[in-house]
Amino acid sequence: MSGDIVEALVRANLALAAAIVAVMLLRKPVRNRLGPLAAYALWLAAPLCALVSLVPVRAPTAMTFYQTVELTPKALAAAARTTQQMASLTDIAVGAWAIGAAAAFGLLALRQLRFVRAAGRLTPLDDAPGVLRGEHVDAGPLVLGALRPRIVVPADFAQRFQGEARDLVLAHEDVHLRRGDATINGLVVALQCLCWFNPLVHLAARALRVDQEIACDAAVIARHPHARRLYAETLLSTVLTAKTAPLGCHWPAAGPHPLKERLTMLNAASLTPLRRKAGLALVALLASAAAGAVWAANPEVTPRPIVERPDWIQKPDANDLARYYPADAAAAKASGRALITCGVAIDGSLENCEVLRQSDGPYAFGEAALQLSQFFRMQPRTVDGKPTAGGKVTIPIAFMVPQ
Repeated sequence: MSGDIVEALVRANLALAAAIVAVMLLRKPVRNRLGPLAAYALWLAAPLCALVSLVPVRAPTAMTFYQTVELTPKALAAAARTTQQMASLTDIAVGAWAIGAAAAFGLLALRQLRFVRAAGRLTPLDDAPGVLRGEHVDAGPLVLGALRPRIVVPADFAQRFQGEARDLVLAHEDVHLRRGDATINGLVVALQCLCWFNPLVHLAARALRVDQEIACDAAVIARHPHARRLYAETLLSTVLTAKTAPLGCHWPAAGPHPLKERLTMLNAASLTPLRRKAGLALVALLASAAAGAVWAANPEVTPRPIVERPDWIQKPDANDLARYYPADAAAAKASGRALITCGVAIDGSLENCEVLRQSDGPYAFGEAALQLSQFFRMQPRTVDGKPTAGGKVTIPIAFMVPQ
């Protein structure tokens, strides 16, 4: 199980890293040619490729022939030791990943809590009940939260933003709410926790926030084309802040470079609606092509072969059958049957057994059959001279009243 988790993490992060590198190279050319919204939408390709990498490609069913060889006890013990060593290494890797994910979540949660506490008590504005005002001047404007996002403005909002400038700022935050940007940021934070060891994920999270704000700026300017100069002046009058909430869409810039990018976008000519739609369609096509390429590169999963004629080297005997015979069935002198299916381990023992059918009645013949599965052992199968697991076997067991 831990080996599967490690393999999935490696595969998903490789796909995610490749997609992030591609998006980082394409985001600015796409923004210049197809608009800020297309550049923002381009980031959807990264998590899509990561998810698709976890979908296995099922190989076509084929006849598989194995050569049966007799393994000595020494060889079986060596194979068991190798399996245990690999299992311990993967367990350590999964444990380290889980600890790191929990630590990353704790740090981001602490940052969010500190920001909320620094904002102070939030009270609704008199003329806009849906907007909350903080107690300090650096508490926004922003959309705060992910599950229930709310617009939060600083204590001096009424003095700093007046008239049309105030309407532009609130329109900016309203675009964030309607587009679901707060939810997207929540998913980004979750991805940062799960992939805490991948530096490209944290770099991409910052770049995505910039593209998110630029796309929001473009949406506001498209509705207020006459207010470009006022919008730019409002951005310039905003206090640069070093404190940001992980779960928040910030109007203030987190540094001079993002502010420069946003101001540069304001000087660009607005795209026609048709060109914006064409840009989104092209981005969707690129994301689909990237996801398809990732899926095609996934390893094939061959169906587990069915062992039709197992070569048993050990079976439960009469004493084992009597020991696990259901006590209430033995007292009632009732017989029964059970059909179980099991996987075959590398040493020929059975694992992951399940009950397919059992006799009707109150007696637990299926549970007794599962107990007896530990006494079955078949001749190990080999591929290229090496023992291998992966088969499945179905075993019918008849329970006769022990004498």
